[in-house]
Amino acid sequence: MTAAPVVELTDRVAGAARSGPSVAQRLLALARERYTFGRSSSGDVYAVPKAGPPIARLIRGGPTSLRAELAAIFYRQSGQVASSGALADTMCTIEGLGQSQEPVELHLRTAGDGDDVVIDLGRSDGALVRVGPAGWRVERAVASGPLFRRSRLTSRLPIPGEGGDLAELRDLLNVSDGSWPLLMSWLVAALLPDIAHPILFLTGEQGTAKTTATKLLVQLVDPSPAPARQSPRDPDDWSVAASGSWVVGLDNVSHLPRWLSDAMCRAATGDGLVKRTLYSDADVTVLNYRRVLVVNGIDVGAVRGDLADRMIPVELHPIAAQDRRTDRDLWAAYRAAHPRLLGALLTLTSQVLAALPAAREAMTARSRMADYAEVVAALDAVCGTDVLAAYTAARTDLATAVVESDQVGSALTRLVERQAVGWEGTAAELLDALPLPSHVPDSWPRTPSSLSGRITRLAPALASLGVCVERRRSNGTKTIRITRPPPPTGVPPDDG
Repeated sequence: MTAAPVVELTDRVAGAARSGPSVAQRLLALARERYTFGRSSSGDVYAVPKAGPPIARLIRGGPTSLRAELAAIFYRQSGQVASSGALADTMCTIEGLGQSQEPVELHLRTAGDGDDVVIDLGRSDGALVRVGPAGWRVERAVASGPLFRRSRLTSRLPIPGEGGDLAELRDLLNVSDGSWPLLMSWLVAALLPDIAHPILFLTGEQGTAKTTATKLLVQLVDPSPAPARQSPRDPDDWSVAASGSWVVGLDNVSHLPRWLSDAMCRAATGDGLVKRTLYSDADVTVLNYRRVLVVNGIDVGAVRGDLADRMIPVELHPIAAQDRRTDRDLWAAYRAAHPRLLGALLTLTSQVLAALPAAREAMTARSRMADYAEVVAALDAVCGTDVLAAYTAARTDLATAVVESDQVGSALTRLVERQAVGWEGTAAELLDALPLPSHVPDSWPRTPSSLSGRITRLAPALASLGVCVERRRSNGTKTIRITRPPPPTGVPPDDG
């Protein structure tokens, strides 16, 4: 009674052997023939082609992924369409192979290599630019150099040209005299991968072309099909935007929820964010995005102190009617100038890299964005400017605006100004001591804990104004001490 099923099973096995390897097996053989596999420092498995420019493909992720590329190669060779199941089985096996490798850093657009900075031009031939203290040159990517990845948001940079001048960029932007050196410093810092990057905050009234300026600046350093994007709706939307571009431009950010403020702070400094992996109950994904940000449209009153401490405000002037250009003419002029502008920026970056060691030695006091401040000091040495003073003044002005627009911040400064030696007490005592505004808003803290959290967020902006907030514990009691150093001898106190 059991002979027939055994015979049928034997026939099926023999038939499978005669029919050859499965589609998944053929896909895997094709992948191993054409690629080497590895694992990034964030745990993502990637593949690098053995022939052609060594640009990493992540396993999944749309048209730039290994999955899509392998499916296309398989169709061209066999005339067959690989099923989603066969592709999934292949990718799963490749992930297992890649996870056994030592982790390697994957770079997006820019990477450090010793004293040099290497910039991926995003071209099919793998051309990149190497910038060092002695100058810059165009070369081809090699397997022994930094390993780059690309996304669907990675567009091509032009081959940079010689003899350009960044003043040509200023002719396309309506930047104030005081803000132009700050903008140059942000552009140089945007090419440096291993520092915390200040967030460029474009300010100006309606009609100052903030959106156009955002697009121009993004396209100069990290071209993208979406150079100025709308504000992300949630953390997942933000992670998609931040993972695909080195420079992220956010346009008309009229609403700044707390999670987005935190995400922008983390992107500026490179701090990691841990979240649950999609379709998993136990595994986690680490999002470690150090990015360069440019934003516009933010109401200063919505900016928290910790975010303001990472911002460079750059003011745009209104454009006179006779000076306005059509978008067509503006972008035609920009495309023609782009190679020259990129070359000029690379030359300036090379000069800054040469001046950095001496600038580091000369610096004594350092702010939160210490690496950027060193870049600014080096830029001053190269150009004979005083960008460091302008940066300090701009941060103070923004901190003043943040504190003045926050009623708790204003009340704190008024309170400490009345005290000869500052104020110290518990959060509950501080809540009682704060002078109430004439109209108490709904956002006014009602409990000691909410006041304590509010002060924590304001502390960086207050520190920029010389107001020091300290947390102390004595005999099991937590207290808050708020002080303001007296002005130097001979300098009258600030009545404002």
